[in-house]
Amino acid sequence: MRRCSLLRLPAAALPLLLAALPSPAAPAPWAEGRSRAEDLVVKLVTVEPGDPLYSWWGHSALIVEDRQLGVSRFYNYGLFSIQKEDFVRNFIQGRLWFEVGAAATARELPAYRADNRTIRIQTLVLAPERRLTMARFLEWNILPENRAYQYDHYRDNCATRVRDLIDRMVDGRLAAAAAVPGSGTLREQTRRFTAGHPVMNWLLMFLMSGGIDHPVSRWEEMFLPMELERNVADLSYTDPQGRKRALVSGEVTYFEAADREPVPARPPSYGLPALGLGALLGLAAAGLGWWRGKGGRAARALSGSFEVLLGLALGLAGTILAYMSLFTDHTVTYGNRNLFLVNPLTLAVVPLAVAVAAGARGAGRWLAGLWSLLTALALASLALQLFPMLRQDNWLAAATLLPIQVGCAAAGWAAELRGRAAARPARPPG
Repeated sequence: MRRCSLLRLPAAALPLLLAALPSPAAPAPWAEGRSRAEDLVVKLVTVEPGDPLYSWWGHSALIVEDRQLGVSRFYNYGLFSIQKEDFVRNFIQGRLWFEVGAAATARELPAYRADNRTIRIQTLVLAPERRLTMARFLEWNILPENRAYQYDHYRDNCATRVRDLIDRMVDGRLAAAAAVPGSGTLREQTRRFTAGHPVMNWLLMFLMSGGIDHPVSRWEEMFLPMELERNVADLSYTDPQGRKRALVSGEVTYFEAADREPVPARPPSYGLPALGLGALLGLAAAGLGWWRGKGGRAARALSGSFEVLLGLALGLAGTILAYMSLFTDHTVTYGNRNLFLVNPLTLAVVPLAVAVAAGARGAGRWLAGLWSLLTALALASLALQLFPMLRQDNWLAAATLLPIQVGCAAAGWAAELRGRAAARPARPPG
């Protein structure tokens, strides 16, 4: 048994393999009218990132306790099962269904602790009748007919569900207090939690479009459990009796993870490594093209094979991105400007590069022309940044992909020009 943390990202990047925890068979006492409102305690649980990809963004949950009856339940909005019918197809299409479930708190907290994840618990100050209302709602929410919801990484996840419920219990005061500018964009907030994982950082940023590049409010930033925790801790509100009070009366650290780096305040910069990789591959392609221009079977085979690999890798990436942008419910990929950098047309490099490797006459010129067209499209993606409505923070992808395309185009024309020069008859002396 495992529980899922925050993540709804494109299917190519998300190997989520979790099973949902079943809801307890017996209803909680507050669902049966056996709990008194004044005996209930409601707590917000924040679990910091773990090692697996699905846990990088953390997790939020709620605990309800009846201290008189000695009952404590852990309500989790991050559950799903891979055994469900059509799970894989729905996942690929961006239709991932999550559930809310409940289990004994004494069972759940040690499970997160075993994963070496920091756990903090905040006690919420709510009027007794609001605590009872919240507890009953959670029990209603875990019923089979109510527990499923369609997950969205930024708008409907374990943290936003808890955020919205807390906000209702304080008459919208949390939303009102958080209706101020946040600290950046959704992309920047997402990238903070990929620190130390440059490859996955690059892939996720490549797949996501400009829809996450506008400034957001603190309310929107609470798709992150740690941001929800911070905003809840900062809130003071007026309760139904007209008393001003802090929402959180106390916080305890249930477990402090060992040997974990804290989440950075700002996203990491991987621009130079990305540019370095792109420049290295581009220069390698250009060098092999220059060598190919001298003639010789080995030069043609090596240069052509290298471009086959590049064309296949970039073309498949572009095809996956085009499919996700056009034919799935992964809204975070819609209108992705990275389709100017790579797209299905890039796959046409493969047969032309094979022909070059085989020594087919005229193939090199066609290949050089295709790489030039792809380079022009990539440059067009940068030109779009001049228009505010079309801007997308895709500099990381451009830093890697544009040098490769420039290098391959240079390889083709260098080979052509050098080949023509070698084929030109030498002038007689004098």
